[in-house]
Amino acid sequence: MRKKHFLWIPFLCLAAMAQDPALVQKVNAALNTDPVLRAMAEELTRARNLRALGEAVYFAEISVDDVETFGVGATLGANFAAQRSYLRPVRPLVRVGGPRFDNTGSIYSDFFSGSRFDPGVLPMENSVPVLRHALWLAFDRAYKTAYEALGRKAAALRGVTQTEQMPDFWPATPVVVLEPPVRAPIDESGWTQRVKRLSAIFASYPAVTSSGVDFQLSQGMSYYLNTEGSLVRVADRIAFLRVRGSLQAPDGMVLYDGDTVEWPDPSRPPAEEVLRQATEAVARNLDGLARAPLGESYTGPVLFEGVAAAQIFAEVFGASLGVTRRPVSEPGRPLPWQTSELEGRLGLRVLPEWMDVIDDPGAREFQGRPLLGFYLVDLDGVRPQRLALVEKGVLKTLLTTRQPVRGIDGPNGRARLPGPFGVKIPRISNLFVQASAAENEAALKQRLLQLARQMGREYAVIIRKMDFPSQGSAEDLRQRAMQAGRSGAGGRLTSSPVLAYRVHLDGREELVRGLRFRSLGTRQFRDILAAGDRLHQFDYLDNGAAMALTGAGNYVVGCSVIAPSLLFEELELEAAADDLPKPPIVPPPPL
Repeated sequence: MRKKHFLWIPFLCLAAMAQDPALVQKVNAALNTDPVLRAMAEELTRARNLRALGEAVYFAEISVDDVETFGVGATLGANFAAQRSYLRPVRPLVRVGGPRFDNTGSIYSDFFSGSRFDPGVLPMENSVPVLRHALWLAFDRAYKTAYEALGRKAAALRGVTQTEQMPDFWPATPVVVLEPPVRAPIDESGWTQRVKRLSAIFASYPAVTSSGVDFQLSQGMSYYLNTEGSLVRVADRIAFLRVRGSLQAPDGMVLYDGDTVEWPDPSRPPAEEVLRQATEAVARNLDGLARAPLGESYTGPVLFEGVAAAQIFAEVFGASLGVTRRPVSEPGRPLPWQTSELEGRLGLRVLPEWMDVIDDPGAREFQGRPLLGFYLVDLDGVRPQRLALVEKGVLKTLLTTRQPVRGIDGPNGRARLPGPFGVKIPRISNLFVQASAAENEAALKQRLLQLARQMGREYAVIIRKMDFPSQGSAEDLRQRAMQAGRSGAGGRLTSSPVLAYRVHLDGREELVRGLRFRSLGTRQFRDILAAGDRLHQFDYLDNGAAMALTGAGNYVVGCSVIAPSLLFEELELEAAADDLPKPPIVPPPPL
């Protein structure tokens, strides 16, 4: 008869469990049938008593992702070899000191000066002793790192004049969430043939010199345990099809576009026709951009129409809703740190008085379409709640983790990405932008043209698609950062329009290319003039990189933004002034 283990039970939230015998039975069953959960519980119980270096552990947590991934790509109707992998990355965190002052929030919080013996992943073998050995090494390094960081942080603060020191850790109510392990079968041959068919669409567009269609699937379970009694095992699944293409215009300008179609349940993919339409749209966009004239620098009214409004709201306003504190650095050597533009603006108007913004991680779908931002528990083990972030244009609260920030009472369950310096990164979930005063979109265009006439402009600008998440390369991002610094944008990056149209005063539209925003931030959102009466949903994967650069992060979270079209009274656009590479001398071979 198999021996049952109850080692973890004394450290759970006993008051809650005493009132729910079914929960006690469920936890016992999970611990005795899930070797990963059991190994984590046993090692965390041991780690909570660590004080070998003289500093006791007052809090410890451990996160493990048990992930199966599958990916296959194709170009011009020919597929690459499919890739399938299994991985168990582990993220331990040990806090020494106390909630008012501990080892986190310092530039040394993640720095370990000794030899590292833990690989950062757990073995795939479901043997509790083998798993515990890997977790023991992980906690050993985490404890030594925490002890060293605490001393370095204290020494750094002794060398500066301090204002009122905020605590380093907020309390939170322990949670127990146990979902059953489930994985969907993967149709490898079916998806291989599907991406081949979709990638062949680009063969009809010979001007597109580089193209590809990739399918990626990730599914498994995410585990989280801490010494306060939180025990979490939830399903973590996402699948998406990514389409990308690029070409070189006759003048040498490199143009690229892409699209990603995501769905949270791998067993329920969208119809192939939906994927085909997304692929054909990218190919048509590139074909049109190759023939489009260069845009000119422009200052005047701009209408973000359709999904572009949700994109710009997600990138500029949504990213500023999360707040993290500047880490402690050495005196005289400050760390470059970009703070949120909305930090310190609680109680002030940040949007028009007729706009509200709500973040709701509990929403599963909108108008029959699934939302990517749904989740049960964040990376800090905190249950998220629906938040009214902006009411009648006034900023009421911000997205927080368990790191205290000024003006907020406590954590609200928005720790969604692993971050540096021992803290998590807050991110939106499902962001709903609501306008009580709305106009139909035809009226918005007429109002746009009316504004252009009043300002003496020969045309206005409509944007229907942004490069967000960016489909460019890391080199493109570096060039954009340099350009942002030269243009006086304060180093803040904003993606470029992909589909920008000059709208002449007679209503005629003309696609242009090569435009970029200058100094576009949250301040401009206060002066939104009007919003449309239709809501547009935009889903994307956030990885914490600038412009959510595609492929830049190894940890992603799903986000959704639902917003109407937005009319801005005055924005600045400038023409790209980069040196352009010469086009190829020899034409490409026939397809």
